[in-house]
Amino acid sequence: MKYEVSDYKDKALLVIKENLVTDPAAKEFKEVLTSLIDNDRKEIVIDFSNVAFIGSSGIGKLLLAYKRLDDLGGKIYIIGLNKDIKELFITFRLKEFFPIYDKLEDIA
Repeated sequence: MKYEVSDYKDKALLVIKENLVTDPAAKEFKEVLTSLIDNDRKEIVIDFSNVAFIGSSGIGKLLLAYKRLDDLGGKIYIIGLNKDIKELFITFRLKEFFPIYDKLEDIA
């Protein structure tokens, strides 16, 4: 999986640079999120602006990270969803777990 991690204000910014459709990519996605959480990153922004499609494995790993971070009092923010992925998040009520913003600057 191609990605980049940086800091944005007091949050970790994870920019995903390819689709999350295969099990190996989803597994690495989970490993990256786990590493951020293990390093005491309580707020993580995930930028999906370079992602055209996310498979069920990728969504599953995202939910696992949400549960673990929520237990620690943290939060995951989502930015840059394309129209189709945003509709998927709305249909499956993922907006209840992840605040969704159009761009990074919209996050307080």
